[in-house]
Amino acid sequence: MDIDDAADPDRPAGAIDDATVTFEFDMEPQDLSRLLRAPPVLARREGRVRTSALRTVWHDTATGELAAAGLSLSESMSEPVGHWRLERLRPNGAGDWHPATPAPVLGEAADPRGLAMHRGRPVQGPLVPVAAFSGRQRMAALAGPATLTILEGTLRGVASDRPACRLLLCGTPADMAVLADELSPLFALSVPRAGLAAEAMSVASGMAPVPRRTGTPRVPPGATVDEALGIVLSHLADVILYWRHLAPAGDTPEPVHQMRVAVRRMRSAISVFRRAAGPVLDAPGAQLRTLAGVLGAARDWDVFLQNTGAAVAQAFAGDRRIERLLAAAERKRREAYASLRTALASSDFRRFSMSLALLPSLRPWAADPSGTEMLSQPARSYAARALCRRLKHVTSPGDSLATLPADTLHEVRKQAKRLRYTAEFFAPLFADKPTRRFLDRLEQLQEALGAMNDASVARRLMAQLSGGADRAFAVGVVHGFVAAGSARAGTDLDQVWNKFCRADVFWR
Repeated sequence: MDIDDAADPDRPAGAIDDATVTFEFDMEPQDLSRLLRAPPVLARREGRVRTSALRTVWHDTATGELAAAGLSLSESMSEPVGHWRLERLRPNGAGDWHPATPAPVLGEAADPRGLAMHRGRPVQGPLVPVAAFSGRQRMAALAGPATLTILEGTLRGVASDRPACRLLLCGTPADMAVLADELSPLFALSVPRAGLAAEAMSVASGMAPVPRRTGTPRVPPGATVDEALGIVLSHLADVILYWRHLAPAGDTPEPVHQMRVAVRRMRSAISVFRRAAGPVLDAPGAQLRTLAGVLGAARDWDVFLQNTGAAVAQAFAGDRRIERLLAAAERKRREAYASLRTALASSDFRRFSMSLALLPSLRPWAADPSGTEMLSQPARSYAARALCRRLKHVTSPGDSLATLPADTLHEVRKQAKRLRYTAEFFAPLFADKPTRRFLDRLEQLQEALGAMNDASVARRLMAQLSGGADRAFAVGVVHGFVAAGSARAGTDLDQVWNKFCRADVFWR
């Protein structure tokens, strides 16, 4: 059998027609008995609920070739027996698989040999079963027309199993979003971290599913402003929702760091696209700002303990005053993580994360006719104008930064960060080498400003650790360390600044 491109265009499973979408949510099995009797569902139900047994088996080669290619091949063992389906395991960068929607179906056939799969690459060896889902499916017709489907059962691998319960709402995007919003306060609905096939592969391998998306989004050449906005928001929503599962633990600083960066990128994207999208994204922007504050509190203590705190501990090894100061800082860090866990476990955040995931499917910015012309224009020309505005904000202080007060330098740093995010979004639309040269110089500027900002943050954190004479000594040591680091960074700041100001812009 060959792995080749699917003959049919990608299409989310369960879609009724081109004007519909399927939203997929995780839910708790104990809530199922109440779900079908919930007022939002009863008000829309038409006819009886149909229940059927459901068994699906996923196959791959012995070397996992399909999974490595980001594909899953499943066989339905229910009626009709022998129905095979090829799906994606994760997005492929095309921007057509939004958060909270099922995997695009690449092909279906009665025999796996009838499925064209991936660019003519031959599968090495026979297919073998690697994971299965056993359970039942309940379907209810809703007014609209729309359907509500519940998948309840167990995902099984060779050596382990895991319960699975998915709710699928299929209908017009706006109607299904309203229904999901009405159900959210009644049930613990959440956006799945991965598709059902990816979860099955996770059970089979004993490893967590591969993240749907990571890092920064990239707008592909030829995209319109409308398409670019959807791609950027879809990508960043996936990143935020992936790290939300890992950030609360606090075992390592990386999840909070990555989630915070993704939140900042999305806030920057909302700002960049506001001229085209209008004010419809202002509300999620405000909620992202609140989330950034909770993440920032935990991140600040992580950075202090990793950097300045570790350096002070090494220089004053064995000094009990320093040890007690760092122990107090660690307690502050744990308090910040406790607040973060509370925030991410709240019903408010669960509801917000759902609305964030549905944004790319709903495209509320397209509802305003006044923005149609700007949304349909090429993203490249829109990007050039946005980058010009961002650069102007960065360079507004003038020829020198060395004598500017800390709050002004902090503002320059924020503007530089926003410029970098915007440049990274739109980088594929422009020539590669000039773009990389510009980003290199911008990164150097950010590093110089970041060193001075770390010192400012450390001083602010020390104000929360005041105490007696021993504590005053330890805090004084930290102030000395950050002052020395800030002075070293300031020495080279104007040189880095002048080099950046002379950089050729890649978008002209």
